[in-house]
Amino acid sequence: MKNTAVALLALASLGLGVGRPRASSAAGRVNAPIERAAVGALVPPVGPLARHRRLKCPDPGPSWADADTTAPPGTKYETFPSEVARTRVSYLLYLPPGYDADPSRRYPVVYWLHGMCGHAWNGNGFVQQLDHAIRGRQAPAMIAVLVNGMADSYYFDSPDGRWPIESVIVKDLVPYIDRTYRTIARREARALEGFSMGGFGAAHLGFKFPDVFGLVVIDAPAFNSLETFRQGLPEISAKMFGDSTYFYANDPVRLVTRNADRLRGRTHIRIAVGDQDGTEEAAHELHMVLRKLGIDHELEVVPGVAHERQRFYDTLGARSLAFYAHHLGAD
Repeated sequence: MKNTAVALLALASLGLGVGRPRASSAAGRVNAPIERAAVGALVPPVGPLARHRRLKCPDPGPSWADADTTAPPGTKYETFPSEVARTRVSYLLYLPPGYDADPSRRYPVVYWLHGMCGHAWNGNGFVQQLDHAIRGRQAPAMIAVLVNGMADSYYFDSPDGRWPIESVIVKDLVPYIDRTYRTIARREARALEGFSMGGFGAAHLGFKFPDVFGLVVIDAPAFNSLETFRQGLPEISAKMFGDSTYFYANDPVRLVTRNADRLRGRTHIRIAVGDQDGTEEAAHELHMVLRKLGIDHELEVVPGVAHERQRFYDTLGARSLAFYAHHLGAD
């Protein structure tokens, strides 16, 4: 495994997602290997270490209701009442083709999680590919919810209770979506996917709540030790991660180890990362932990791709959605 050095500066700037991503035009070009995991050796649960300057997301700060109400093509800006946050919280919604035509049909749901300093509309590229794949019968008809991750939450509940992003998603958003739209309201039909900080969040939520989410897709995960987070993101670390006891109680690799018996044979897991991405080492380390635990999963390394969200999805094209077709079926 090659030695990597993740610059959190790159993670933040790429997560920022300035400008709306274009739809994919590279579907089907890549023939990257997919590795089916087997039981193997355990490696330490430590993300890629780096030395980098201190970072924070630019102003304006996070808001429960995103001030940018722009909805990418095929999506709608919506809000829901959160009892946990005691206010309305925004999200972007994608409904699949034919949703209104058959009022008796129900659909699986994927919750897409954006990266650091990003926005829900960073999921535009994912939605465009999902829509194209559904129309081409390469993916199941699914509802997609692009989640407001509050810019820098890593999808934790902050220790002081001021930023309960995890609880808003699990306790409020998921039940609201199931009440409001025609979902298949079972874990087997409920997925998480995220890129960078969102990949961290997908692993964190998916491994912590295996009775809520049955499919977990972890793209270019921004895993790091608490010490590295504190060096590069001191304000965010203090705000969201707290002390080492709190952080490691919620760290995705510790969670998957702790909940292995609840995940094994029940949760479908996919890890994908570019071979030029500084998070590749972290992705491989999670892969090795899952192998050691005997938890079946996929690992795909995408040739020629660095930590670039849109290029990652463009390069994979419909291949990124084959996982959903395999486990949920394609129409």
